[in-house]
Amino acid sequence: MQKKLCFYYSAMKGGKTTRIFQKIHDLEENNQQVLLIKPAQDTKGEAKIINRLKQTRTVDILLFPASKVLSEENIDKIYDCDYIIVDEAQFLTPSQIDELWKINKKAKVSITCFGLLTNFRGELFPGSKRLIELSDERIELETNSLCTCGATAKFNARKVDGIFTMEGDEIEIDGARKNVEYVPLCGACFYKEVYRKQRRNNK
Repeated sequence: MQKKLCFYYSAMKGGKTTRIFQKIHDLEENNQQVLLIKPAQDTKGEAKIINRLKQTRTVDILLFPASKVLSEENIDKIYDCDYIIVDEAQFLTPSQIDELWKINKKAKVSITCFGLLTNFRGELFPGSKRLIELSDERIELETNSLCTCGATAKFNARKVDGIFTMEGDEIEIDGARKNVEYVPLCGACFYKEVYRKQRRNNK
């Protein structure tokens, strides 16, 4: 059976982390040793993953932007596991995605990454772009979140002090600052509520 590198994605509030808990449960029920990784830029939960049901699990590897996946500290954990799961994979660097790909192909370890495709400007995250290029399977979650209009959400719009914006740093975790929140939107609503207004304000 082929060991694959898979990328599951959805807009924000699409149930990705809850799906991770279910995946880990299913694997461990079958005596698979799971290695859980997340990027340190996701400060929500610190060294844990947490879903909207308040389930938590401590990660095995917390990766900073300058971290090597295949570091001396991590190597035994990687080669002792049966399956690797990555949360918030969009925050990984392209070189870290390359390392995961090499682990998958050389060590024959199945890897499933969960994350967002695009940032609040509608642009691909560098990590997600590299996953699209390298992954064996790219799957949009069927539990994807809904836009405020009821359509399937594709964009992750940012609000600051209640107003949509396309300005600011690429990574700003919701909840880290009380005045920042994210709203999943469909393409039509993102164009109407965010893109068009931003263009108008910048004239």
